[in-house]
Amino acid sequence: MRLTVPRLRTATAEDAESIRILLERAGLPTSDLTSSKPEFIVAYEDAELIGTGALQRFETIALLRSVAVSSGRRGGGIGRLMVQELERRARAAHVTQLVLLTQTARRFFEHQGYRALERHSVPRAVQASEEFRSLCPTSATCMSKTLATPVAERPCNVLFLCTGNSARSILAESLISHWGRGRFRGLSAGSHPRGAVHPVALELLRQMRLPTAALRSKSWDEFAAPAAPPLDFVFTVCDQAAGEVCPYWPGQPMTAHWGVPDPAAVEGSETQQWLAFRTAFRALENRIRIFTSLPIASIDRLKLQQHLDAIGRMPAPDESG
Repeated sequence: MRLTVPRLRTATAEDAESIRILLERAGLPTSDLTSSKPEFIVAYEDAELIGTGALQRFETIALLRSVAVSSGRRGGGIGRLMVQELERRARAAHVTQLVLLTQTARRFFEHQGYRALERHSVPRAVQASEEFRSLCPTSATCMSKTLATPVAERPCNVLFLCTGNSARSILAESLISHWGRGRFRGLSAGSHPRGAVHPVALELLRQMRLPTAALRSKSWDEFAAPAAPPLDFVFTVCDQAAGEVCPYWPGQPMTAHWGVPDPAAVEGSETQQWLAFRTAFRALENRIRIFTSLPIASIDRLKLQQHLDAIGRMPAPDESG
């Protein structure tokens, strides 16, 4: 027998008793439903409630809670549909982060893009909710997911990685913000950041009339944090960073290796150092200009990945002439 996909709708007062019964059968708390006023959605089949879930909002953060599916319909994708609809509604309400507690469904939520989070890292407003304070045991797993604004409504976030985050990735961050012309937002980080941007990199960017005020050397852990911006692309620009185990990036970005020799490693005269930085700058600029000219919205993911890899194989420009 083929199962139909239920229609999801906003719950009304008439659904309250059916919701309570379904939650109790699933072993989920119900004592705070009146006081907390979570916003429920429901799914019915032949006048029987087969699924429910709710959002409890705290400005730009929301508690995803009370997701339950009737025993006869579990494993059929109803829970996934409920979560997707709740996420859609959260985005529409300008929620940027969802938090949840679960005792039995950690693997299910991991498949939906949620990651475990220490309770003390959760914003205080959520920690003060009855579900956090008293209804769910301390053994429950706390999980979180950063919600991405649809790419069509925001710039693509592009993260450049190298080991020290002092030269190549810094140049790339500034370049893509310039050539992206509002469509791309440049970011950079390092696996072992040096803590300061190389002075030649800063001076070169100033000479090219590119902004430098916001540039700083930082750890890639910043972009794996719960409140980090969703990433659309992550490019490694040094071989060492490409070989390291990266953190989990929010947003499930596409990745590629765009290796460039490290100009900061060049020893010799000031002229030789500047030549190395200019060579790295031109190599990155050539790749970034090609990347930002791609019709990203109309290319399928496989073809786009081929383009990204091909850009990474481009030879460096000859600066000797």
